[in-house]
Amino acid sequence: MALVLFLPFAAWAKPQLQCIFEVNSEIHHRVFALASDPYTVEGVPIGNRFRFKAIVLGEGAHVESVNLYVYYNTRRQPMVMQHTQFLQPKVVNAAAEDALTGRVSVYSPLLGKELMYRCALQEVSQ
Repeated sequence: MALVLFLPFAAWAKPQLQCIFEVNSEIHHRVFALASDPYTVEGVPIGNRFRFKAIVLGEGAHVESVNLYVYYNTRRQPMVMQHTQFLQPKVVNAAAEDALTGRVSVYSPLLGKELMYRCALQEVSQ
């Protein structure tokens, strides 16, 4: 007789941050995985004027914090426009695209260009 071991589905599910960005009538989708070291996380370009960095700290299925940074690209270096922190955020299973952040709009300091984003922390099967 063979012994069959069933593990709960959550053992194969990991949280990840899924974000949707709208800038210059373009839509960008980005996914950010859990990280254990915030200094190794790199920002990603959104359009050619903005940069976005999401640091999702945690281990396994537990998320300790989510830090979101929006940068505006200047000639010298990126300039921080917004920093948002979520401590022990809830992971949702629903399909709500804005479950964590809601809809957020940020405007560039020089030309007033708009970056709109929404993010949700969701479990994804591995």
